[in-house]
Amino acid sequence: MFPLTKDNYHSTLANTCYMSRGQYKNFLDCEASVMASLNGQWVEPSSIALEVGQYVHSWNDGTRREFIANHSNMFTQKLTLKKEYQDADKMIETLERDPFAMYCLEGQKEVIVTAFMFGAWWKVMLDVQNNERRRIVDLKTTRSVTEHVWIVVEDEFGKKVNRKVSFVEAYQYPLQNAIYSEVERIAMGRDEGDWSEFLIVAVSKEKSPDKAIINMTDPERLVKELAEVEANMPRIIAVKSGLEEPRRCECCDYCRATKVLTKVVKYTEL
Repeated sequence: MFPLTKDNYHSTLANTCYMSRGQYKNFLDCEASVMASLNGQWVEPSSIALEVGQYVHSWNDGTRREFIANHSNMFTQKLTLKKEYQDADKMIETLERDPFAMYCLEGQKEVIVTAFMFGAWWKVMLDVQNNERRRIVDLKTTRSVTEHVWIVVEDEFGKKVNRKVSFVEAYQYPLQNAIYSEVERIAMGRDEGDWSEFLIVAVSKEKSPDKAIINMTDPERLVKELAEVEANMPRIIAVKSGLEEPRRCECCDYCRATKVLTKVVKYTEL
């Protein structure tokens, strides 16, 4: 397989050769958008929120100075940090002042792990891997650690309903836990079901940042999430390999940008 490094991990070639948690989620959202990205026809727009998260991660992996040098957009015309990055510095300071948070973040940083799973090669980058403690740690920045938000989910009868959930559920972190844990288990050659402990170190973007250490180790939920991934992979592999036409969602940025009108719709259909 294509050898991965930190420099090429997010490249189009790497994403073509490997599945990832992000690519898997994007396939479920809009197949056409993913294929357009892989074919070089679409580039997902960046965002301040994404870059702020990357900045905090650069502190964790020791590349903060390099990040600042490569992101002049962090500064105003007066060469002062933009507010979003001032808030990020507060988040970093909040973690640095907490001995337990720093203890949990101990280990090898930004570890690339690959494994063959459900008919495809997968890649994951672990924020922290601590083999001595058999622990994987993911660093998350979020609007609030404790606030619950409304999302649309399917109930046991397949009906869409509104449900209030934590940020962990809202951003599908149990899915990430499952994929990362299984890829790491396979790569390390351990028996089925022998997963490492998985923790999230979360810090909020609030004026006075909140923080929490969240235990995501849940074998029953992990098995459920992996079963869904396995069930969805045949379709994804077929689309990615060109055997099936990708479906459009007609809701994402890509579909709106490439939409071609062919009919009139009645106002009651909107």
